[in-house]
Amino acid sequence: MGPRGGPQDPISLLPLDEREAFVRQTLVTTGIIGVAGAATLFFLGRGAWAIAFGVGAAVSLGNFLLIARAVKGMGDAGAPEARGRLWKGSLFRFAIVGLVLAAVLLVFRESLLALVAGLLIAQFGMIALWLMRALRASP
Repeated sequence: MGPRGGPQDPISLLPLDEREAFVRQTLVTTGIIGVAGAATLFFLGRGAWAIAFGVGAAVSLGNFLLIARAVKGMGDAGAPEARGRLWKGSLFRFAIVGLVLAAVLLVFRESLLALVAGLLIAQFGMIALWLMRALRASP
């Protein structure tokens, strides 16, 4: 139960350490930004732009999730093993992002402007969250 007897916040159901909670909060908030942007474009009559914006935001979220997992893996493994895994993970991440973006632009012929807007707005949302967290933490 939540603080007022209502349902508990689904984001905080599991006990998480600070880093995991930060990653989850970033993913959920940025996902909401991406869905809201795509929905806004859809309701303004720009269905194709909404799809491209949503794909851009999803690529940005997936990229962040892979980076967060790589950073967590760096702490769990030994130094030489972690470096090798980090390089392989980075190459894999770049290949997947490149394939998705190429498919969206070349195969599905979606709007480059909307795709870039989805990528950038999601990134700006993440940066804003990180800055707010850093400013709260500073004395």
